[in-house]
Amino acid sequence: MPALSWYDRLDLDDEQRQMLQRSSEPLELILERKWASENDAFQAASLHYNCPVLSLRRYQPDQETVSLLSEQQARRVRSVPLFRVGNRLYLAVSDPDNLQAQDFVAQLTGCIIEPVLVLSKDIDEALNRSMITAESSSQALEAMTAAVEGETRAVQQSAVIEDRDVPTVKMVDHIIMQAIRLGASDLHLEAFPHKILLRYRIDGQLREYPAPPKPVYAAVVSRIKITSSLDIAERRLPQDGRASIMVDDKKYDLRVSIIPNVHGEGIVIRILNPHAVSMDLTALGFEKDILERYQRILARPHGVVLVTGPTGSGKSTTLYATLNQISGIAKKIITLEDPVEYQLANITQIQIQPDIGYTYAQGLRAILRHDPDVVLVGEIRDLESAQIAIRAALTGHQMFSTLHTNDAPQAVTRLLDMGIPFYQLQAALNGILAQRLVRRLCPRCRLPDQDAPDALLDLGLRPDQGSYMAVGCPECNNIGYRGRVAVHELLDFTPSLRRLRGDQINAEDIAHQAASEGAFFTMADSLRRKVLAGTTSLNEALQLLHVE
Repeated sequence: MPALSWYDRLDLDDEQRQMLQRSSEPLELILERKWASENDAFQAASLHYNCPVLSLRRYQPDQETVSLLSEQQARRVRSVPLFRVGNRLYLAVSDPDNLQAQDFVAQLTGCIIEPVLVLSKDIDEALNRSMITAESSSQALEAMTAAVEGETRAVQQSAVIEDRDVPTVKMVDHIIMQAIRLGASDLHLEAFPHKILLRYRIDGQLREYPAPPKPVYAAVVSRIKITSSLDIAERRLPQDGRASIMVDDKKYDLRVSIIPNVHGEGIVIRILNPHAVSMDLTALGFEKDILERYQRILARPHGVVLVTGPTGSGKSTTLYATLNQISGIAKKIITLEDPVEYQLANITQIQIQPDIGYTYAQGLRAILRHDPDVVLVGEIRDLESAQIAIRAALTGHQMFSTLHTNDAPQAVTRLLDMGIPFYQLQAALNGILAQRLVRRLCPRCRLPDQDAPDALLDLGLRPDQGSYMAVGCPECNNIGYRGRVAVHELLDFTPSLRRLRGDQINAEDIAHQAASEGAFFTMADSLRRKVLAGTTSLNEALQLLHVE
């Protein structure tokens, strides 16, 4: 741990200094808590360590210099070669006092090392930007393929989990680790007549990367089945399994689905990253007035709150953040999930198992005997689970669940179609939140969209209101977008909605009545505000609303 003298250059109180003394990454902590500006923190750290400090997010290392280290070597020492002047190699490091790592790089390169202090998290991003390219991935797979082809069939089939040096194991680990480091939510491997297709879903978009060749694909599938506890001999029926993997000292859970097709077996692996889930509602993209209204709904002691949207729209994240906000030692919260994606503190989480008959409906009956205050049901799938959820809300419980509908008002008609009487919905429903995800513009390279005026009209904006467009820079891998943000539609089920007559029970009348009293916030309005703020592009907004 470095001496604390550099903290004296910053205006920090005793409690802050104690926290910094306990932290393994004090510079990151200062910036995260906003105890000092980036400029002041960097200047103080630079004077203390007697080396330059760099914001690596805004810097593109020299590619020839980066290649002095292999990806494995760079990740091992958590360093990025930046540039070289003569025999001096300027090396980005997060800990300038780690002389062992610098000596290792010096021996590899034969250069004199000049450390440059950067944030630890920026090193990972820089390595992903600079070293995970189509060319490098292809080269790595070619080397592994030669080794896999040299394996005997017996070795391929046994592919022991503990033996990380088996070529097949290395190839599968490479494919999965590459997906995680690129920030992918899903990995798709598909067999076609003359090739294998590998794609990663990054920020909601599928992108192709070099795939294993066809001759070694069977060995790759077998390895994935072994790690997921699936039957390697079964090639005719779909199979679902789960696994986990450690990448960069972090554990990631994997949900594996394998389905046979006419050319082989297709694999989809969903990557659950607990380190990327925000448990703070304010960080999920809510507009201020929508969040305030949603929190008013959450304050009601009993009733049903539904979050709707398609698969992959962030419903689980929103519900986890919601439970995190309302949880406390005075409330007993129980969840029924399929699967349990992330573990929450002080909350009892139960995974249903339909294959043995343990369904949402059966689980609901059981947990209501455990005197919960709050219950989360992962999804209302049928009339039985809907009936139990509604009855639980009517008997004093706070219920949360998800439903697959296109918008918030349609959730009411969907429940009615299932067979729930409207008088029960009138009494039980508190609110419905519909959610989608749009790509977030890279704040570093976005530019005003000069061609937007006509398209602004399609979104309900004036031609003189500005918007931004994606450009692309090294920080966003020249895509123009970094990450995704949620857009919301909120329907507060007010007393006037509870008084609607039977002939007014349709999505249009519900939306009209709620909007007339300011209890309905549309997704289009949420999109308009995000476009004007430069959070997302006009093109993303129009695609979500299906405007051509």
